[in-house]
Amino acid sequence: MTTRGSPRRPGRRLAALSFGVAALGSALLGCLSVPESPAVMCTRSSDCDQSAGEVCQENVCWGNPPPGPFAAVVAPPSTRRDLVARELPQIAIPPDGLLSVITFEAPMVLSGRVTTYCASPTGCAPNPTASTITVSRDSQFQGGPGFKATVDVDDDAATFSIPVPGGTSGDTSFTVTVVLADAPQAPTGQALPKLVPPARLTLSMSDSIDTKSITTNVTLGGAGLPVISGSLTSESGQGMAGYRVSALGHWVEGEPATEVSSVSITDVNGGYAVILSDQLAGAVELVARPPTRVTETDPVAPTVHVASIDAQKSSQHAIVVPANLGIGTKVVVAVEGTDLGGTVAPVPGATVTVSGMVAGASANGSAVSYTLSDQQIVDMQGNVTLHVLDGADFMSSYRMSVIPPPSSTLGVLFDQPLPTPRVLLASRVELRGVITDSAGAPLANVTVTARPSLRFLWTLAATPQAFVAAVPAATTVTLESGEFTLWVDAAVENVAGDYDLVIEPPAAMRAPTYIKPDIDISGSGPLDVISLGAISLPDAAFVHGQVLGPDGEPVENAELRLYLVSTELGLCTQVAHAPTSCPIPAQLQGRNTSDAKGTVRLTLPR
Repeated sequence: MTTRGSPRRPGRRLAALSFGVAALGSALLGCLSVPESPAVMCTRSSDCDQSAGEVCQENVCWGNPPPGPFAAVVAPPSTRRDLVARELPQIAIPPDGLLSVITFEAPMVLSGRVTTYCASPTGCAPNPTASTITVSRDSQFQGGPGFKATVDVDDDAATFSIPVPGGTSGDTSFTVTVVLADAPQAPTGQALPKLVPPARLTLSMSDSIDTKSITTNVTLGGAGLPVISGSLTSESGQGMAGYRVSALGHWVEGEPATEVSSVSITDVNGGYAVILSDQLAGAVELVARPPTRVTETDPVAPTVHVASIDAQKSSQHAIVVPANLGIGTKVVVAVEGTDLGGTVAPVPGATVTVSGMVAGASANGSAVSYTLSDQQIVDMQGNVTLHVLDGADFMSSYRMSVIPPPSSTLGVLFDQPLPTPRVLLASRVELRGVITDSAGAPLANVTVTARPSLRFLWTLAATPQAFVAAVPAATTVTLESGEFTLWVDAAVENVAGDYDLVIEPPAAMRAPTYIKPDIDISGSGPLDVISLGAISLPDAAFVHGQVLGPDGEPVENAELRLYLVSTELGLCTQVAHAPTSCPIPAQLQGRNTSDAKGTVRLTLPR
């Protein structure tokens, strides 16, 4: 404890605190737990830094928060189905650290019924149908998580009732996507059709604020929707049966492609027909996937792609698969790596992916291509068996990627020609450092994770960017000395690695989570060592508040997440492949759950 009337030293921020029964002992980011013998930080406000606005309550110096701007999300416990998560685009943290009361709003209710279009010329009632409904809304603050809820609707009545966030006019537009449910108990490896396409609509709840409800019935399918039909045959004229055919496209330009059609399974003659959804943006791509291989004796077959099909009108596409794609064959590759002692050894557990593409003749003016991919795990002897087509064009197009097991000292391999019979993985770059508290004392049992930075990801083109994002992040725990060692990839696709270090102390330590951004390892190579020296965690600030329900009663086990909203978007102009929307994520600063009185307590980095 500091001397009465004197401000606390920064190092005192890491003292153990008593937060009462609300602290749950979770290892979640910023979460606080109750130690067995908590140290007392203060007994009166004069023990705190009153010049910065701090006050003493519960033997804790609350306040003196870091600068914002801040936003928050409060989510109800799973037992409170009458409540939905709420975003607070702006939340002020006063100098004394006492947040304004956070109140759940009474949710609006989106309800209705899902039916399929009835095309009988004699008239018939719409059929209720099982479906999956996803309701989403963009975040109300830059880089926030937004809102998303998914519910399954049964086929007995096909009615739904979905609580969604309330709010004021202007922030209550929701996107609703309805997809026909998968047929239950589909035989293994056998694709099943979906007779109607998905539907998507935008609903404004603003007109329903007073009633807190809106009803909308959704009909899947309809008269006059475009149909893509044709046949899929071999060069000898034999129908290719059992292919799953659908179209990929967009409701909004710039969004990731998704399935926007019914699903057809090719018949014995290779015939197919898919119905497109309404109001699509741009062209669609027809994709025909072969039956899933279940046993080693099942044939290896390509996926067929027909690009740039007009989504506004019906068309026919007769696709003839050429014989020169080859027949199924096995390629056995030994995957090895050089350990730190220089010994070459097998790498069991590594994930190996091979993919290739061959261009084909056009169908009704649309470009046709054929792809094949396989993914397998390296066995205990260090071997992996890949299943490919052996046509000359395919064999010259294959590219292989390897991802070692998590936290391996061995590096990834990306987009390399398919080798036989051996591939050797190089070692990664070693990152070393020491984690200390704000006073310089080493911290043990702190989790340290190196994740690819946005700068690294957005410098890469789409395919290597997705590859790097799929590599398990390297993670470790500090020793008693505070030391840690991590192994990261020096480069991918000739782009030097750049990493953010996410440092998460144990909950009982009362230290804040901290992100050290942009660890640049350009110029480094295998077995290089980069010393980061001592990384001191920021001083900790403590804030608290209360969470109430719409009725004014405390809500227990509600989770409050506090975000620092990024106002610096310069990165998007500095890299080659940033998304158009430049979604710089808001940084999560702390989170915790409320106690029986609705009180929630957070520790933040300052």
